[in-house]
Amino acid sequence: MKHLIKVINGTPVVSTEVIATEFGRRHDNVMQNIRSLIESRHLGGLDFKESSYLNKQNKALPCFELTERGFLIAMPFIGGDKARDGQVRLVDSFISYREKAKQEAAIQAERDLARVEYRPMTNAIKTSRELEGKEVDHYHFSNEANMINRIVLGTTSAKFRKENDIGKAEAIRDYLTAEQIRAITELQRADTVFINMGWDYDKRKAELTTMFERNHRQLLIEEQHRLAA
Repeated sequence: MKHLIKVINGTPVVSTEVIATEFGRRHDNVMQNIRSLIESRHLGGLDFKESSYLNKQNKALPCFELTERGFLIAMPFIGGDKARDGQVRLVDSFISYREKAKQEAAIQAERDLARVEYRPMTNAIKTSRELEGKEVDHYHFSNEANMINRIVLGTTSAKFRKENDIGKAEAIRDYLTAEQIRAITELQRADTVFINMGWDYDKRKAELTTMFERNHRQLLIEEQHRLAA
């Protein structure tokens, strides 16, 4: 679907220039409709803001940007040769944005959980080595994380960064799919238990691989098919 709305400070809006195009009306007439609704106070300050757009001659012209509420209030008053089709496309665009935002919020919650679950695993590594009288270095943590990354992603975090052009300061979890994050979170949680039980690296790796194959492999394949569709 053509992108008909844009997001400003987290709020989806549609410009009167887009509305005019979608409804088959002159933009100056749409602007007059919106001004009348503002003057009659049917549109409040939270429903719109003044803005501008570039026309075909690259000249900046005034427009209004309407929130979803503002658009729904204004919609019956605009009319135009393509009004019905335009209404459907714009309403669908707002609905699509809400669905996408909801999905993104769910994925972000998974990312936050993965971040929280990482700390107990590193604490378990630190405690385990200290009990054995061994020093703890940063690579002990990265080795454990990369073991899980190889199981779930098929590669290390460094290679994943390179393949996906991710900066060193950025967390790779912010670029993972929902199912990848869920798999990593579950394996981190289980690995923490295995470390505290005193299992060696090879035993942990084998059990985590079995867990991934049993609980996540097929779900990841299905997710990739959905994303590619």
